[in-house]
Amino acid sequence: MRHSDTRNYDHQDSITGIITHGSAAMESHSASKEQTADDRRSSPNGSITSQSATISLSDVTSLAIPPSHSPSSSSSSLSDEKGYTCEKPPTVEWARGEGFWRCFIAVCVPILLSAFEGSVVSTALPTISQALNLGPDSSWVATAFLLASIVCQPLYGQLADIWGRRHLMMVAVVLFGIGSAISGAAISGAMLIFGRITQGMGSGGIDLFAELILCDIIPLKRRGHYVAIKAAVYALGTTVGPVLGGVFAETSWRWCFGVNIPVCVAALVMIWCWLQVNTGQRWDEVPVLERIKCIDFMGIGLLTASVVLVLFALTLGGAAYSWSSPAVTGTMALGSSGIIVFAVWERCRWCAHPIMAPHVFSNRTTVAAFVVTVLHGFVTYGFQFYLPPFFQAVMGSSPTESGVLILPCTLTIVVIAAAGGPLLARFGKYRLMHQAGFVLMAVGFLLCTIFDQADSVALWIMFSFLVGIGSGIIVSTTLPTVLVELTDRENAAATGSWAFLRGLGSLLGVAVPNAAFNAQFSTTLETIHSAAAQDQLRGGRAYEHATAAFVSSFGPQVKTEIISAFSSSLRVTWIVFLVLSCVGVAITFLERQVKLRKGLDSDYDLKAKGDSEF
Repeated sequence: MRHSDTRNYDHQDSITGIITHGSAAMESHSASKEQTADDRRSSPNGSITSQSATISLSDVTSLAIPPSHSPSSSSSSLSDEKGYTCEKPPTVEWARGEGFWRCFIAVCVPILLSAFEGSVVSTALPTISQALNLGPDSSWVATAFLLASIVCQPLYGQLADIWGRRHLMMVAVVLFGIGSAISGAAISGAMLIFGRITQGMGSGGIDLFAELILCDIIPLKRRGHYVAIKAAVYALGTTVGPVLGGVFAETSWRWCFGVNIPVCVAALVMIWCWLQVNTGQRWDEVPVLERIKCIDFMGIGLLTASVVLVLFALTLGGAAYSWSSPAVTGTMALGSSGIIVFAVWERCRWCAHPIMAPHVFSNRTTVAAFVVTVLHGFVTYGFQFYLPPFFQAVMGSSPTESGVLILPCTLTIVVIAAAGGPLLARFGKYRLMHQAGFVLMAVGFLLCTIFDQADSVALWIMFSFLVGIGSGIIVSTTLPTVLVELTDRENAAATGSWAFLRGLGSLLGVAVPNAAFNAQFSTTLETIHSAAAQDQLRGGRAYEHATAAFVSSFGPQVKTEIISAFSSSLRVTWIVFLVLSCVGVAITFLERQVKLRKGLDSDYDLKAKGDSEF
């Protein structure tokens, strides 16, 4: 395979230290360097794996090039531009040590914290909004948290290779705790949103490092079982969150955030004592200043600004402004241009250490898996966002009843995801699982479009159940598919990109259907023969009035017209989800079916017994 990135590095001090380290490595492996071909074995897929440690060009390359630019290969050798070939670094057979479960618990506790906070605000938000007089800014309490969590994840992935995982995981937990304290003490909407942004930065790090550490300490072939346990922990947080949010809303909403602080302290202690993973020797000799120079500040700024501008345009279009207004078109143009500039910057020679390394996108399977990740996040999160207003505005359910009615979808996702991990570990058929998942989701959305005004709630529970099964099949298999044709040394760069794209898909799953929903509702608004109803629903405010109480406040004729308007507008969102599910089915055929690795080749795996820092 050709090197996908041939940049030269100008940081002489950094290179001197790294070459010194590489020389020592070469001396330590001099005895095995003369190994003959008879000492090697061929793997079933034709790759050659060394039984003993050998030093080769790939070893020197991995020392001389920071991890974010290490070339990837799905074959048995790497080739440079002059045709020289070398073996892939040897892998280590995986075995659980006595510290494995302690490390696993130290990872799962912060996951529980992040999942809880991501859901606890949902039921308490009306009370919080009223207490702080947030008005239309109330949506930013949730949006700011999610946006902050995703835009920082590629940066976290880059930092994880430079400084290791353990200390950065602690930094993320500290940020989460600080954000919780600020949010709990908020006396204004601005203070609360600032606290939520800080919380989101911590939550994004927690989610990313949890995934990354599991990738580092568990090989792909064995990972499914532990992904299932992690999914159960996450489900516990998302299930308990709304319940406690309602309890706190009736006592003091500030406990929604204050309850996190003691858990953060406990998580920090566990991480410090139990999360004993290696820090990556390739960067040990590099001075701190040189490490800072390896951070892609330009890429971070371009990516963050571009995503925010696009989301603003999607939020404002069809609501506060028309789609043709300069405010919307200008913002969208700036955001789209920024994304293009970001893509060019990541590949240009001046960007020595990109946060989204181009070599991660160098094979078809990984790129297809990234697209699958975005599409899955889009349709799953979007469907869960628009299903409650359907049950309330069209079916006449109360908020509590609508929360119960979406449980068949949400709980099914969790249960099937927990089962999907072991299935992937047992059979390794990720492409077939993706295809089955998108097909089931497409069938569910198709039924939603056909029976958009069905009187039977049981039918809609069945539709959401189908969507939940399809989503659950996919959710635990996207990251392994991203990594299957990459090396373990590219875990951080690939996982950071995957986490960002997963979150971006979730955000777009709300913003894009919202634009379609508002556009359709504005065309059907004139069919409602009530000036009072039109005034309240105009300007993109239909979603906030999608309640049974609002619909029932009008007479029978107007009520029927409002229900019809909501039904036809929501039908457009089901069509969007249906189309993207079909696109997902098509994309899966681009994935190559590759055997999952059974060994590890990571610089950030569990420390050997006796190397603990505590």
